[in-house]
Amino acid sequence: MRFRLKKLDLYLLKKYLLTFFFACLLFSLVGLVIDVSQRLENLMKTGQPIEKITLEYILPFIPWINGLLWPLFVLLSVIFFTSRLARDTEFIAMLSAGISLRRLFVPYMIGAIVITSLHLFSNHYVIPVSNDLRYEFEYTYIRPDRVEGRNQDVHFFLNPDQKIYIRFYSRMDTTCRDIRIESFGKNGELEEVLKGRTMRLIEPPNTWRINDYEIRRLGENRGYETFFGQHMDTLLNLLPDDFTTYAKENQMMTSPQLIAHMDREDSKGVGASRSHLTEYYRRTAEPFSILILTLMGFSLASRKVRGGVGIHLALGVVLGAVFVLFSKFSTAIAIGPHINPILAMWLPNLFFGAIALFLFAKAQR
Repeated sequence: MRFRLKKLDLYLLKKYLLTFFFACLLFSLVGLVIDVSQRLENLMKTGQPIEKITLEYILPFIPWINGLLWPLFVLLSVIFFTSRLARDTEFIAMLSAGISLRRLFVPYMIGAIVITSLHLFSNHYVIPVSNDLRYEFEYTYIRPDRVEGRNQDVHFFLNPDQKIYIRFYSRMDTTCRDIRIESFGKNGELEEVLKGRTMRLIEPPNTWRINDYEIRRLGENRGYETFFGQHMDTLLNLLPDDFTTYAKENQMMTSPQLIAHMDREDSKGVGASRSHLTEYYRRTAEPFSILILTLMGFSLASRKVRGGVGIHLALGVVLGAVFVLFSKFSTAIAIGPHINPILAMWLPNLFFGAIALFLFAKAQR
């Protein structure tokens, strides 16, 4: 039998979405004003035109603050308008008409699915792009100290069997001085050493030219053979971006870029960073909390109680604060070596999901 939305469903769905997006607009403006007021002096010191500051720093702040607080906005929005419906005895009329509490939750869940879908897309694509703009502006004009440049005594794994040492690297012209590339065999035995006076990127992304080089290679008789040359072009698993790291680098990449970055780290034999894995799993786990918090807010606010909206909102703020703290705690432990990052990022959802189901079962009685 095909499910069709009725007028009551559309009424509740409209209430949900309008209340939620109004809360997003209100709190986004408040957060934006607070952030700009705190950084106004530093923004003016950059000497950049107001159009550039607005497009590259102020506006990209909006997706970030919404991505951070959407679960909390959902909980407060559901509690606010549902509690008002209960206070005005609208819920009593609906239940008296024979509509079950489970059926009344259907439009809520539809609204939650819509918001969850938007949050998923934003987390994986929109927010990283806005973060890239905002942090690039911040690191260039406000906090250049947050950019870590590797230019002296640099060590990299090019792949599990090859490593490179660079004494000095110049970002201006991508020139490396005094390089040493070591290649190892299956048993970990050193098979080849390539030394070069200079090395420079000649064709992006990773074609390098090594000048004044010497190669010592292990021969068949277990002795080393030596070769000399003036120039040699070679492909190396090394990019100019490898010499620069940002304080919040993993938040500046879209999910496809993040996956490509982790795959490249795996190809070097160093494995994907746990902070990168945590960020990737967080982007999926966090939006699903909207479904859970919608159920929790509905269960709390669907019954008329003494104190009305105020009591419900106070309880919602407390639960929202606990949820945010729990999420931050899970992110912190996910970076450590003691727990699987997938499990760590889904722990808040599992814990609060159980609470939400309990509250819903209790509300139906």
